[in-house]
Amino acid sequence: MKKGILIVSLLFTALQFNASAKENDTVSKTIDSKYGYAVFYNTGDMEWYSVWRDRKWGICDKEGNEVVPCQYDIIWPFSDGVAIVNSGAKWIKSDAPKRVSKLMLPEMFDKIWDIADDGAWVYSRESGGIYKISGGKFGVIDKTGKEVIPSIYDEVVRSGNGIIRVKLDNKYGYFDYTGKKITDIKYDDAGIFYSDGMALVNIGGQLNKRGRITGGKYGYVDMTGNEVIRIKYAKAKPFSEGVAAVSEDGANWGFINSSGKYVLSPVYENASSFFSGCASFAEHGKYGYIDKSGNKIVPARYDYTMDFKNGFGRVKSIWRWGFIKPDGNPVTRVEFDEASDFDENGMAKVKRGGKSGYINEKGEEVIPVKYDIIYPFFNDGTAKVKVNGLFGIIDMKGKEIVAPKYQDVEPFRNGYAKVTSDDRFGFVNRAGKEVIKPEYDDAGYVENGVVSVNIAGKWGCVDTTGMEIVPVMYDAVGKMDGMMRTPVKSGRKWGYVDSLGMNSVYAKFDTIGSFVNGLAVAKYTGKWGFVNDKGETVIGFKYDIAEDFCDGYAKVRSAGKYGYIDPSGNFIIPADYQNLYGFNDIITRVSIIEKQYGSDEMIPDVYDIWKFTDGYIVFKKDGKWGAMDKHGGILVANKYNSIEEVKKVLYERVK
Repeated sequence: MKKGILIVSLLFTALQFNASAKENDTVSKTIDSKYGYAVFYNTGDMEWYSVWRDRKWGICDKEGNEVVPCQYDIIWPFSDGVAIVNSGAKWIKSDAPKRVSKLMLPEMFDKIWDIADDGAWVYSRESGGIYKISGGKFGVIDKTGKEVIPSIYDEVVRSGNGIIRVKLDNKYGYFDYTGKKITDIKYDDAGIFYSDGMALVNIGGQLNKRGRITGGKYGYVDMTGNEVIRIKYAKAKPFSEGVAAVSEDGANWGFINSSGKYVLSPVYENASSFFSGCASFAEHGKYGYIDKSGNKIVPARYDYTMDFKNGFGRVKSIWRWGFIKPDGNPVTRVEFDEASDFDENGMAKVKRGGKSGYINEKGEEVIPVKYDIIYPFFNDGTAKVKVNGLFGIIDMKGKEIVAPKYQDVEPFRNGYAKVTSDDRFGFVNRAGKEVIKPEYDDAGYVENGVVSVNIAGKWGCVDTTGMEIVPVMYDAVGKMDGMMRTPVKSGRKWGYVDSLGMNSVYAKFDTIGSFVNGLAVAKYTGKWGFVNDKGETVIGFKYDIAEDFCDGYAKVRSAGKYGYIDPSGNFIIPADYQNLYGFNDIITRVSIIEKQYGSDEMIPDVYDIWKFTDGYIVFKKDGKWGAMDKHGGILVANKYNSIEEVKKVLYERVK
């Protein structure tokens, strides 16, 4: 069985269990320890937790009181006092949501779950796979947890203006947010309610291979469910700006008002909805734009026209694209092979003669049309570009921060971009200066002004001026610490070098950890102990397992039993226990993504990470779990079968 692992952080402070979650800012609240995971939401008019237990989601109020038991496979966030829920869903392997690029995956899904109005996704870091919710039955709950719309529907969608659209057995209908039925579930297609307060519906249509409804007749219902415009049109479009484009015979289009009366006669070969006071129309096989009085703002002279977006319309003629304003005045000539809509920054991507660039709303080239490829802009306002087979980086004003002269470039990280030339790696800064020449076979990323580099299989470190600070002579290097000490590996042994590249701890250890208050845990000749920053043994190599010091305590195992020692090697808590968890220990209860229904389906489970502070220690002795304070005083006798039971006892004592 192929397995993957999901990780979610959950913090537990001294004798009090806090679920930390992010919704813009981190909000710390108290939540019952029985939940494996909790996410806090604040929408301004409502605060709540989505909580997870036994592979199901529930709801707690802002005080941590359970409102909805953990019984749903998905609970979408509340809005206007109601939330959509799903029971019986499965998770199927999928592509990422369209809004998420592959580069964004680890960051976007760091919280494990990503929920949007049109779906829910989960990301497995181990497999790198994305899984999407599929199937199950949908319903709606209110803020008290009541199912105002039962979970029996194949689809539930917010349709605007406090109305829910449902789908059952390929038929659609509407409810309001209180669960009151607005229409029967009888339509073969049904739209959403826009600001005009009407939705387009269809009876008799059939689903084609593209997933679209064809045939049947169209009409309109209002928000009370009345069919205010009779279902009689062969084709129709939603209301926009008070009118709707309709065709009774499928060939001749006109525009009706909310009473169903024609305001523009059905004389057009095709028509779009109105946007910014304009609608496209067709006559004699050509397209133009009209206003609401039927005046031809732009005569029908184009092969194709697009709806106005952000104040501009795209038009096509003889395989070329251009832009016009709502008054019909051109922004550009019709000269581009490809053109996108203007974005929120007032820029549109265009392509001409096989080259790409960007124009502004005046039609000026802000990024010259000279690049073979312009990749999507990163959050820092830079984009990777390709020209003549070489790569560089530009900003949104078209400035070439990194000239396109490299075999490859990567996004800026910590102010530096990794570049490749002749299969060698180097770095440039944000000024475009090549601060580390591309002469290395491999390289890490700049952190705290230092980067690991490789030549001919050997590793070392250089700073951001290219100066070597750790000789490139080691089989591996670790991350430099705050005292400018770097762990290095020679052969199979580890040691440390100082800021001058000199051995401060000779490489003779099987493993060596980070220095904490002058001591580093290390493994030597099969046993664990502690050394100082000169490599001298401070606590002898006599333990089967040892961990870093935290708050003056280090966990060790001797003769199969665990205890805690101080920096002098004296036992504070004797090694009498089968297991101990305390201080900054992280306990993971691993739950698996199990593929039980075929190779593309899985069952996800969030598992806890329990991070203990210095308030208490959970221990196992004689096969049973209990808890003690950091001095060894017993808080909970060791009589429980699981850590979860101990957690509950501790929680009950502080409720």
